[in-house]
Amino acid sequence: MLVRTLALTLAATALLVPSGTAPAAATPDHFTPKPGVTFNNPTNPGARRKIFRRVMRSINSVPRGENIDIFSWNFMTSAGKDALLRAQRRGVRVRLIMDDRNVKQVSNPPFRALRSGLKRYNRNHPRKRNSWARLCQGTCRSGGGSAHSKYFLFSDAGRTKRVVMQGSANFTEASTNNQWNDIYTHTRNRQVWKFYTNIFNEAAKDRKVRRPYRDKRVANFRLIAFPNKGKRTRDPVMQMLNRTNCRGATNTASHRTKIQIAPDVIRQKRGMNLARKLRTMWNNGCNIRIGYTVVGIDIGRFLRNPAGRGNGVPMKHLVQDFNCDREFDRYFHMKSMTIRGNYNGDRSGYALLNGSANWSGLGKISDENVGIYRSRQRVKRYESHLDYWYENFPHRRCRSDSNARSTGGEIDGDRLIFGTDENAVYEDGESVTDGEVDPFASMEE
Repeated sequence: MLVRTLALTLAATALLVPSGTAPAAATPDHFTPKPGVTFNNPTNPGARRKIFRRVMRSINSVPRGENIDIFSWNFMTSAGKDALLRAQRRGVRVRLIMDDRNVKQVSNPPFRALRSGLKRYNRNHPRKRNSWARLCQGTCRSGGGSAHSKYFLFSDAGRTKRVVMQGSANFTEASTNNQWNDIYTHTRNRQVWKFYTNIFNEAAKDRKVRRPYRDKRVANFRLIAFPNKGKRTRDPVMQMLNRTNCRGATNTASHRTKIQIAPDVIRQKRGMNLARKLRTMWNNGCNIRIGYTVVGIDIGRFLRNPAGRGNGVPMKHLVQDFNCDREFDRYFHMKSMTIRGNYNGDRSGYALLNGSANWSGLGKISDENVGIYRSRQRVKRYESHLDYWYENFPHRRCRSDSNARSTGGEIDGDRLIFGTDENAVYEDGESVTDGEVDPFASMEE
């Protein structure tokens, strides 16, 4: 898949010279994670490491006898490797799961060093406290797909227990330097801790489970684990959209429901189904903004079609390509949506979705983490963040090869498309179409 290839390339190029062997003893930090939202900004030196620093400080604050469990589609950071090895040496059990493509398709020295280092030092701990770094071939808890989840579990960090961080950020340098990401932190909640710990323990076995799709309701939020397979499963994104009424909102100035979307990837049959729903809602009066990285070409044309209300659903391509190589140097990697307005029977409703799942067929069948929160404060945080970048995204024209113009960032199947309409071509220059194209055609899985 294109996005996987992009992330692999970025992670490899972002990796600096590996640091030395972790020291035998390290003084832990004294950081206490607080619950709530954290964003990073790769364009700002002070803000690009906010998520990474939060994870690193948490690792360095886990005391002897406690546990660190990490599920990251990709792990590629020498600093993270050293921190986890230091944690093991001071008596912390460390376990990490990663998709096997990120060590088989690219060189990944930090992961290999972490895996061998944890194994080597296990001889100093009881067997039940053994640490490891493991790979899943595709989805850990079902068949097909990929091991795409992104969450961090700390049994104790600083002065708080049962810390869970879930969102869009992998444990890589690329997630810091090349991507806009988010995480949502929970602390001290036994139900949240049990949910993620159970899912992690299942994933660690790398075999099919009877019920891979899980949906846990806790207070005013839901926690969901994909793969989204089974007779009784529902698409949580479509569920939220179906509960939304576009008119009659009492918490917006226009009395129209406001929907902000940053889905990273919208493609394949699932993406088209969601696009059709959004187009209907736009025509019915919802105020919608979509900031995307990759969109299926038919989906992009369908959403932008000027028929109906206005000139199509407002969309903005949130990527930067500085050298015209048609690989994104920086891009929005979040997978979030906010709804403010007439939601689920509440005319002043608020709802937030975040996590690791792209709006695609692959996202549906992969290991993914999703959170849905009914919180005015959290929705406003995400709204402010998405509004700012939608309105102020630092687009720059690449500085070489002016004819290699990357205008689409769109996908047909698994191939990136550049240009639009009759000028659209694939990466190798092949014309996308030799005749009539139905812009409303559904993408094939």
